[in-house]
Amino acid sequence: MPKAQIYFETDNYAVRKYAPIRPASEYIPSKFKNLPTKIKDGDHRIDDIFSVKICPGIQDYIGLGYVIPAWCDMEFIPDNDEIFVRYSDPNNNHALHHKEQIGNFLDTKFKVRTPVKLDNPWLTYAEKNWSILYLPMLYHEDQNFEAVPGVIDHDKGALKSPINIMVKESKQFIIKQGTPLVQVIPFQRQPVIVRTGKVRSSTVERLHAINSLFSMTFKGWRKFMSEKKLFKVDSNDTEL
Repeated sequence: MPKAQIYFETDNYAVRKYAPIRPASEYIPSKFKNLPTKIKDGDHRIDDIFSVKICPGIQDYIGLGYVIPAWCDMEFIPDNDEIFVRYSDPNNNHALHHKEQIGNFLDTKFKVRTPVKLDNPWLTYAEKNWSILYLPMLYHEDQNFEAVPGVIDHDKGALKSPINIMVKESKQFIIKQGTPLVQVIPFQRQPVIVRTGKVRSSTVERLHAINSLFSMTFKGWRKFMSEKKLFKVDSNDTEL
């Protein structure tokens, strides 16, 4: 196994064994997974009508990076205009941000105005110039919470950081152990330059070249248009 760029470590054996951080490709939403790939058959694959399930952009996004699942059961209990979190693991502590810290920001999306700081047992650090983008599980429906997106430069600090979430409705509910909480996407920090301008002849040539792939085979163009992204886990210390 090549050297890791991102490190997740916890002294909690039960978390390492039964709530491990895994590639996001293992957390495909059931509705998407059960969606039929093909809607209508044609004479050849290029004549078939497909569902959104084969969209390379969605497939890549759903499987991008890793997922941090709930490390234990978490019960959310309304407490006036706030929320109280009781963990099945007593080593975790309830913590909130003050509602004044967010003012009316996102008030049309989240009715509970106190962001919850989930007591994350994982210590996270990275190789030099590597960061992590934290994203909510956007394609997972019917959840009464959503992770707050953000970026942490884990090579510089913040080894222990809570998973910040917002709650949508003020009601009692439980996040069960193993529930996907947040999608984490590592990326290497480097200067990025974007060029804008009128369409160049080289761009037109590239457009025509790519369009020619559509009719190259009866199987269609998709295999030529994207490249598989690989996210592996080197899992250690899961045996007693």
